Formats: sequence, structure tokens, C-alpha cells
Amino acid sequence: MSTTNDLGGNISLSVTVLRETYKNLNLLMNEMDMIGEELGLMPLTSRFLRWKSDAYEEGWLLSNFIKIYQLDGDSAGNERVPDVKDGDVFVVEIDLEGQDDYPDITLSRFRYDFSKWERMPATSDHWLFRDPYWLDNHFDITCIDGIWRSTTKEKSAKKYWGLQQAIGTSIPLTSVTDAETIKTNLFVQLLNLSEA
Repeated sequence: MSTTNDLGGNISLSVTVLRETYKNLNLLMNEMDMIGEELGLMPLTSRFLRWKSDAYEEGWLLSNFIKIYQLDGDSAGNERVPDVKDGDVFVVEIDLEGQDDYPDITLSRFRYDFSKWERMPATSDHWLFRDPYWLDNHFDITCIDGIWRSTTKEKSAKKYWGLQQAIGTSIPLTSVTDAETIKTNLFVQLLNLSEA
């Protein structure tokens, strides 16, 4: 086989591997929703949130997926978003590139002033749940012993829909392999995060 054929084969194989990864992520997220509901966690959106861009080539590939949940309970009292419950938002961010070039899952608990919400998050509102651990011009960020804490700066409260603070940790994506590890490694750990 020639070098040209090897290169073309490598490209095709890469696409096949990516498609299989997306299929597996779809299965994972569907299972997460079912197990989450068993534990009282209701998805706030029916679809995952993600960043996509035609203008930047890194935005052509989906590599970061966010699911958001809340514990079932009383309404937060915001008539514009009656489905939002009183209590924290639990965020599961699956990052295929991850920290140190290894895929990971960030588990977070976000505390909000829900009076600032004007609508439910859309698929493209990914940045609302990704930025708090990365943008120090909008957040005071610390990481101690693998626990991230982020407090929204006053100037950014409106932009970030009344986010007050967040707490999170990361686990390897490969530590979540079946229904039991989704429950124990993902949701139990998520629910056990201290209050944001």
C-alpha cells in the first residue's frame, strides 16, 4: 500500500472512530438521564449543550458536551421559567480533550439567583456552564486538592444569569463504564459536592 493510501485510510479511520465515540456518548447521556431521574435529578434541557462554530475550525468538531440537572422540587418562583426548581443546578461536562489531553467529566454544583433567568438554556448556551472555571476576568477562581470553586464577580452577574458561585471536581471519562458507575462515580459524587 502506498503512503498516499495510508494517509487517506487514516483519515477515514479517524472519522469512523469519532462516529463510534459520538454513538457511545449518546448512549451514556441517555443512560445518565434515566439514572438521574431515578435519583430525583431532572434534566433541565432535553438535549446536551455544546459549542459549535463555522468561523473557527476548532468549533467544527464537537468535543465538549454539557448536561444540566436539578433535583425535583418546588418552583424557584420565576414565572418566565416555571420549570426551574428552587435549588442548585447540577452540571455534568464531558470533555473529550480533557485536562492533560485525557478525556474527563467535570461534575459541578451551581448556585443561582433564578430571578435573573429570562428563559431556559438553549443548546448554544454552553458557555454559561463552561466559563466559570476558566475566565478569571468574570470569576474569582480557586482550585485546592482537585476541588474548583468559582465566585462570579459583581460586574458579570447579569451576563452569567445570576450565577453566584460554583463548585466542581473532575473524574476520568473512562471511570464511567456502566449503569452502576454512572450512579456511583458520577451522580453520587455530584450530589455529595458541598453546597456551592
